Amino acid sequence: MFKGSLIGHIIISSLVLFIFKWFFSYYFFEDDISVKVIFDTPSDGFFYYVYSNAITSLDFNYSYDLYERNLNNLPIPFYGILLHSILLVIFQDYSILILEFVFIFLFVLIFSKIFRKLKFIPLFGILFSILYFSIPSIIDLFNLNNIRYINSLSEISGLRFPRPLIVNIFFYYYLYYLLKINFDNFFNHKNFFLLAFLFSITLSSFYYYFIIQIISLTILLLINFSVKEIFNINKLKYYLTFFASFIFFSIPFIYFILTSEKDYLERMYVFDLNLENKIQLINHLFIKLFSLKVIVIISLSILMNIYINKDKFSEYRKINIFFIVLISSIIAPFLFIILTNKTGLIYHFSNLIVVNIFLYFYISISFILNKFFILKKIRSEFAYIFILFILFIYNFNNYLIFKSKINDKEYTLYREGIYNSTKVLKMNNNLDIKLVTFEPRLMVWSIMNDIKYIKPLSGQLVPKKHELIENDLIEIFRFLNFEQNEFINFFKNEFSSWRLFNKNTQLYFWGRYSVNRLRTFNKENKYTEDEKRFIKNTSPTISQSIAIPLDEFDRLRDKYDNLEIDSSFYPDLIVLNQKEKIFRNLLIKDFILCDKISNSEISIYISIRNNNRCKIS
Repeated sequence: MFKGSLIGHIIISSLVLFIFKWFFSYYFFEDDISVKVIFDTPSDGFFYYVYSNAITSLDFNYSYDLYERNLNNLPIPFYGILLHSILLVIFQDYSILILEFVFIFLFVLIFSKIFRKLKFIPLFGILFSILYFSIPSIIDLFNLNNIRYINSLSEISGLRFPRPLIVNIFFYYYLYYLLKINFDNFFNHKNFFLLAFLFSITLSSFYYYFIIQIISLTILLLINFSVKEIFNINKLKYYLTFFASFIFFSIPFIYFILTSEKDYLERMYVFDLNLENKIQLINHLFIKLFSLKVIVIISLSILMNIYINKDKFSEYRKINIFFIVLISSIIAPFLFIILTNKTGLIYHFSNLIVVNIFLYFYISISFILNKFFILKKIRSEFAYIFILFILFIYNFNNYLIFKSKINDKEYTLYREGIYNSTKVLKMNNNLDIKLVTFEPRLMVWSIMNDIKYIKPLSGQLVPKKHELIENDLIEIFRFLNFEQNEFINFFKNEFSSWRLFNKNTQLYFWGRYSVNRLRTFNKENKYTEDEKRFIKNTSPTISQSIAIPLDEFDRLRDKYDNLEIDSSFYPDLIVLNQKEKIFRNLLIKDFILCDKISNSEISIYISIRNNNRCKIS
């Protein structure tokens, strides 16, 4: 247990880690909290707010369409967003701030307890916990994100919702619980109940962790007990407790999997795996695993483990748990591929191998340093200096992030334009307003603020079939009086340094058109010669490479020309990004450009039916 003063240190440290990000947000930008939580949530985490909104409204298949009803459900990662959903009802837009503070605190607390189990000096335990939390920020500060393997360490911690902010805490608590377990008294109902709960929430939130948990617990049981002891008939009651509890807590996961839209799952990179695909994937992973760099790193991990066990450091058995988790993370992708007939984003397994190797080294080296501090009788008060330094580094990086945002004129005008759009929506004060936009942040804001009719919505935000998303896109393009070739060019395949990509294709279709040397959209493989060469050289673990094949473009051309559209949908507000060439200086019949609140990044058009309500104050 921690003394009150140490809990106080953790609370204060967590508050410092939390508060300056939002201080900088309010200092540099004048938008309101509903816009801040969307723009200042790292990466694409804001997309997942829609899942929270679905739980609060208990409506998992809303179409945001006048006519489409009875859709299948969104496959909601239930436990990963449950707490946010509850807080959202009470605190609305401020819920994400509360969530960030709570889970920063839990991160530091759990790791402080882990270090306490390893007999660390308490203040140094807090120091190493804060340092571990800050690793991604330190990497960002020194521009190390582009270094291979180093960039995987962004998975350690962070404020992206719900992962790693929430989901990682489930896994880290599992690690702490393994340290806490007395294996001499392992077989009791409490252990099996709590492990079942931890397994079910990670399965629902991020199944990659679940696979590692299953493997690591199995290895620990085989190390601590004989096979005869494990399968003793007297232990049956504990296994029944585990399975009954696991099934009970997994009911939300099972429900959403069984009722979710299959096309949506495909957009979320869930693909079928046949035997040939499995063999190719396993071969690829073996080749990567036995590359010189990986062999050296794993060999160093093994040598570190031998050193710690040879010298019989106190608590060395507990440090071995982190080595077992490392080994489990290496086994996990192979076991998953062998046992399942579907696959998702395989690169997550690769990232977790890197993270768990780093975690093992971090724990081991920290442990040795702590022994040195004890031996040299270094006063624990010195930890304060290092804690303050790390907190400064972390928040200095936050400052640089916001400073770069405010100095980026395009970004600030874009953010201002989206904010102005939200104010127009509020001023019209009509939840039945019909919105047309291609901007994902405005889509999410509108859903979170109960705008009922939005087109065309991102394929991640609504459980429509692919066909309906195509229909919405064609309907809006034709409403805006665009030609067929302009529609096709909107989704034109483009080359980047490591993948084929088009941000519009990703926004609406995501994994549907994922390509690599293992998978293409169909067997015909009708791509340009340059695209074929690029795809052939794309790793099968990279699913984020996206390209529409030539025959699909032909089908979309034909559909654009021949689709019968219900012309009764008439938007009240249209918000367009001027970065898209086709949206620049657009004249829309029966719509007025709100020139005073539009800018060079965002154009806001309002229907003349709305009596030119362009004012925002």
